[in-house]
Amino acid sequence: MKRNGLAIAALVAAFLLCGSAGAAILSAEGVAPLDNGMVAARDMAIRDALKLIAIRQGARVESAQVLENGRTSESGTLTASGAVQGTITVVNEYQQGKLYHVKVQVDAGDPAAAPRPRDPSCAMPPGRSLRRKLVTTYFDVERPAEASDMPDLATALPTELSRRLARNSMLTVRDANTISVLADSRVSEAAAGWQIASELGQREDVQFVVAGRVLSTSVTAKGARPSFFESNNTSQQGSFYNGPFAGMFGMGVKYVPTQRQFDAEIWIYDGLTGSLLANERVSGLAKGTVSPPSPQPFASAAFWQSDYGRLVDKLLSQASQRVDDIISCIPFSARIVRLEGKRVYINAGLLDGMAVGDKLLLYRRSSGQPVRDLISGRELGMPESLNGDVSLVQVQPNFSIGIVQSNSQAVSAGDYVRFVPGR
Repeated sequence: MKRNGLAIAALVAAFLLCGSAGAAILSAEGVAPLDNGMVAARDMAIRDALKLIAIRQGARVESAQVLENGRTSESGTLTASGAVQGTITVVNEYQQGKLYHVKVQVDAGDPAAAPRPRDPSCAMPPGRSLRRKLVTTYFDVERPAEASDMPDLATALPTELSRRLARNSMLTVRDANTISVLADSRVSEAAAGWQIASELGQREDVQFVVAGRVLSTSVTAKGARPSFFESNNTSQQGSFYNGPFAGMFGMGVKYVPTQRQFDAEIWIYDGLTGSLLANERVSGLAKGTVSPPSPQPFASAAFWQSDYGRLVDKLLSQASQRVDDIISCIPFSARIVRLEGKRVYINAGLLDGMAVGDKLLLYRRSSGQPVRDLISGRELGMPESLNGDVSLVQVQPNFSIGIVQSNSQAVSAGDYVRFVPGR
């Protein structure tokens, strides 16, 4: 029989699901399989319990109706509206068969009065933080002629971005401003840089690679300005009046830029897999002094004093803050660089915030090729599989030694670990 399926409606409904109005303590029990060891199972069970509590604090039901072959069907999913609010405590945990159970309590108190906590995945060890490593790279300038008065823009911009990011004491920042993640400058899409980003991340020993593209530095408006005893310097973007009486008494008229755009993309890659994690955009329009009379180094003192420099300063501060916000909530990870039986050497140590007794989840790549969206062609990331956990037994300034626990597959150099926040 010929199939004549046709989606005729998509209905989204939101319902508020809450516990009793007077309940300040919320609890739930999460369950997870022990396939990859107790550490991984405990972490997943806690997340499962927190998800249940989050749904009680507020959730939405999304449903869709579809008419197919004359029959109506409906499906729905229940999604928490936000992260758990309140103090989280593990009150009980036990193993039963091949499952690990964890009971979690959340002291919700007064959600309106209490500050909203960060997502549980952003949790850090008590009393310390983990330093994430990143490298900034060359920024492709899409229209070089527009930026002729900033000839070093492609290399000076990542250097300036790295300087701002380095203000955060929890980041270790390196600058590789002459290296581009794009093998072919004619292909300027961020997703095309995954392979070089992965190679660079491993070579520079960093978790994140930051690159980007300057889309526009174009002049969007010009205006006349009187000049007195000024040279008609043709290096300045603009036009000059040279007609009758132009030089009388040293007077003249210059037709110069009065409004200029700055538009750029910031790309953030995972340094281990090359996956594109974010593509952020900053853009703005400056009015006033937007083009120097002669080329000036980007990020020089004279550049920052101009109206255009002040705009770029503001946009780069926004970009560095956005980079920090994005990577701060991605679990800390490091790479296994050496293997001796069950002992593994990890390229993160005391200077990165590691401590003896830390538990790290162990991962390995499932295949050597990234997952690709067959419709858009976009690279979505690298497949990976959880392979047990590692307990640190020795921590040196730049590396740590751990013992592999409960691994289900062989471990090899190049596999990586992620930090498990203690609860």
